[in-house]
Amino acid sequence: MQISDLGERALIKKITELLGHSDAPGEVGIGDDAALIKPGEGMWLLTTKDMLVEGVHFLLSAGSAIDLGYKSLAVNVSDIAAMGGTPRHAYIGLAIPKSTTVEFILDFYRGVKEVADKYGMQISGGDTVASLGPLVISITVQGEVKREHVLLRSGASPGDILCVTGSLGASAAGLAIILDKLDCPEGLRQEAFRFHARPMPRVTEAAYLAESGGVSAALDISDGLLKDLEEICEASGCGAVICEEQLPIHPAAKAVAALQGSSPGQLALNGGEDYELLIAVRPNQYDLLTQEYLSRFGTALHAFGKICEESGIWLIKENGKREKLSFTGFQHFRGG
Repeated sequence: MQISDLGERALIKKITELLGHSDAPGEVGIGDDAALIKPGEGMWLLTTKDMLVEGVHFLLSAGSAIDLGYKSLAVNVSDIAAMGGTPRHAYIGLAIPKSTTVEFILDFYRGVKEVADKYGMQISGGDTVASLGPLVISITVQGEVKREHVLLRSGASPGDILCVTGSLGASAAGLAIILDKLDCPEGLRQEAFRFHARPMPRVTEAAYLAESGGVSAALDISDGLLKDLEEICEASGCGAVICEEQLPIHPAAKAVAALQGSSPGQLALNGGEDYELLIAVRPNQYDLLTQEYLSRFGTALHAFGKICEESGIWLIKENGKREKLSFTGFQHFRGG
């Protein structure tokens, strides 16, 4: 059934039935002109917003509507996690082409609900409008963090150790398989696509890191390790040195790079959409923090460089040579 056969109000009713109503005391979600929420005592309210445009951020042919809904909310949740916060509420805006089916939209919301349920969130409102062009998704997520635990980009200092919470490049590998139609084993295709379509926001890990007191700056890797590290360096007024041998490159990225005849390091540095946490750790707390992190989560923090006084980002290559890096991945409005 197409949306034009159903109408906006009936569609919203179906979405509301799928998502359910808020059962939190004193809160009002979908159904009124605005949602009512109450942040906790001694907390900062966090708000983040993303827009996703068909043909720019996603291809409808590349996955299911459920995957699209999942990723659309997950990438916003990752922004809340990057500041040490807990996601609480989401608001979903859709500009929908008339040819879209009701089933597609409901599947999209099933993917959204999967993420919301996983992190204890409420879908508290939104909007739907008709689109004469592509499908456009606009999502706002609100969360909260204790005031003394909030993580910012601006706290890094020379000597801080740079770490990430997982390996890099798998999402970029998945995108390369889709765009370049690479001939590769089905197992590799599925694994890379999973990392690309279903990122795992590090909410629990971020909350622990924020409470530890050992992290001076943090950011989630959305644009690419190099671009996001530039953001931390600019906000903190410093530079960084990366050790090429220590970059945690995912096996899928290495396999796809071999198929492309390219460098796996480039996928890790510039690929983007890994949604791991990039953190700067105070050196006097590094050993204890990494030991406790491994014990708690069963995976290691991967150290790959340090914050330095000299501006810019520098790579120490495997042969010992030092070169200055510049981001070569996708940037809006630059045609890349």
